[in-house]
Amino acid sequence: MADGATDELPPPAASQKPALKGSWTQALRDDVDVSFTYFHLLACCIISGLSDSVAFNAAGVFVSMQTGNTIFLALGASHLPAGQSKLWLKAIVSIAFFQAGCFCFSKFRYFGAQRKAVMFASTFLQTVFVVVAAALAQSKVVAAFGDTRLSTVSTNPTRQKQEDDMIILVPIALLAFQFGGQIVMSRVLGFNEIPTNVLTSLYCDLLSDPKLFTAVGANGKRNRRVSAAVLTLCGGIIGGWLQRSRGGMSSALWVGAFIKLCLALSWLVWPSKKNFK
Repeated sequence: MADGATDELPPPAASQKPALKGSWTQALRDDVDVSFTYFHLLACCIISGLSDSVAFNAAGVFVSMQTGNTIFLALGASHLPAGQSKLWLKAIVSIAFFQAGCFCFSKFRYFGAQRKAVMFASTFLQTVFVVVAAALAQSKVVAAFGDTRLSTVSTNPTRQKQEDDMIILVPIALLAFQFGGQIVMSRVLGFNEIPTNVLTSLYCDLLSDPKLFTAVGANGKRNRRVSAAVLTLCGGIIGGWLQRSRGGMSSALWVGAFIKLCLALSWLVWPSKKNFK
């Protein structure tokens, strides 16, 4: 009897571990449930505000919003603005790498556009680019991005020399490239009303919405547009004050990198679409 009972005992718990591991890795192949993924995109709006506030103060161009850069490039044809002989070059680098980022990150769709593992890989890669830019700023390898305690009443006499140093193009390229991936993510998730880095069309869509003044819970797109605009503004404000602190420009980039890293890791545990069918 004792021997027979022993034969019928269930296998030890340790034997279950491979199956659990397999189920977790299998879950990474699932598509994410997109219901609340707009929170990721709203967080990205903060990153855009942080990064553009740094890039504009450091180099006079944007790395997220490319409309202004296009005008800077156009002004370069007439050698304007005065004293900014390399502004057009910084603008075209930002535009080109942003476009390259859009092109390259869009290719993730071949591996499953909304797959958890793919979303993690895309966002983590974006994080790496921000981290490298932040490290270059903090180490003052790129001096123009390494300033601290920015003044509101006077300019550093060495600023022009720093802004004309060609190494300034490196963090511009890194940040612009990953922002190309960020806007692609908004398209992949289906929330075109939160492009994360374009406010002109967002303002138009918001104010021309026939349901603009409906109840709070009755118009999700309007709510997301308002949130995106406010969070981009908040990101810029936070970035400005961080640049006036001891942490300086690099601290704003590190905050953006931390937020993006948290977003990347969250994809690993995000609910799967199949669980909501």
